[in-house]
Amino acid sequence: MRRGLRNAGVTAVILGAIACVLVLAAPVFANEAENWEVLLNAAIAAREQARYREAEGFLLLAGRELERVGPNDVRAAATLNQLGLVFQEQGQYDRAKLYYEQALEIWERTHGLDHPEAASTLHNLAEIYQEEGDVARAERLYLQSITIAERKLGVGHPDVAIGYNNLAGLYRKVGRFMEAETLFRLALAIARSPQGDLAIDPAPLLNNLAALYKEKGLYAYAESLYEEALALRRARFGDRHPAVAISLNNIANLYHTQGLLELADRYYREALVVSEATSGLEASLTGRILANWAWLLHERGFVDEAKLRYERALVIQQKTMGREHPLLAVTLDRYASLLRDMGQRLEAGIIAGRAAAIRAH
Repeated sequence: MRRGLRNAGVTAVILGAIACVLVLAAPVFANEAENWEVLLNAAIAAREQARYREAEGFLLLAGRELERVGPNDVRAAATLNQLGLVFQEQGQYDRAKLYYEQALEIWERTHGLDHPEAASTLHNLAEIYQEEGDVARAERLYLQSITIAERKLGVGHPDVAIGYNNLAGLYRKVGRFMEAETLFRLALAIARSPQGDLAIDPAPLLNNLAALYKEKGLYAYAESLYEEALALRRARFGDRHPAVAISLNNIANLYHTQGLLELADRYYREALVVSEATSGLEASLTGRILANWAWLLHERGFVDEAKLRYERALVIQQKTMGREHPLLAVTLDRYASLLRDMGQRLEAGIIAGRAAAIRAH
């Protein structure tokens, strides 16, 4: 189902290089429709390999190919949806939301929202609201998206499985564990059934069910599912990919919860190396791993190292998530606790006050 310029100078170089390739290839592609499709597919491939600047460049060129057909072409909606994914996966939610909303406006003007592609964009937008903590709006959009997909594609379609999975994730976060487990298992059943070319990656579903079991204290079940997801991701992407870093971070969190601190430390270190190498030094994922690792280091008594990790994590989280995000409040609270333990009570009070202000917002 779901799967802008961060640096103008770098992007200009990328776009120039891509444009040269297109000029050389012009005799191969007869019209803008063929050019657009080639560019879109190249962008999707680049995004799936976390080459986000390259993906953005392809998508901007794809948009230019559609300038002559007007703003109501559904291919423009597909391009905007992919741009949304590029920024969503980098944690730039405001930019992602803008692209998704523009895509939905096109669908509503042209075909209405009762279409699988519109359902995909609704689903992606729901993910943004879930990340921002707007549970009611996220649930409404997930249910709308799932209803469209079930009706248009059938209840056994992979897009429906992804919808089940992410709605289950929302329910897990708000403590609706029975509903969440049912939806996770339905999603996995679809993912593991023969789908041919429509097959989806079961690793995210395994991770999410594992997270549910971790919260219920069923650690052995959770560990088995996390390890299966990590093995699948390494087989698919190799050892260097953001998805691998996410799996390593998940396993580290599980060991941390169980008090297996040295084992957790090892996995956090590896997760950070992979994230920095693939997502970047200032990516949202890198910030999340740093915050988790800092908490562990504090618990192990390495307060100076923990302080450095917290400070770097907070810079990244404020940049990628904004200054009012609920996860930022969690990191601030933990940092304040560290400062109190270091005897810096005034600074700790200021930091804790910031966290309280975010929660009250």
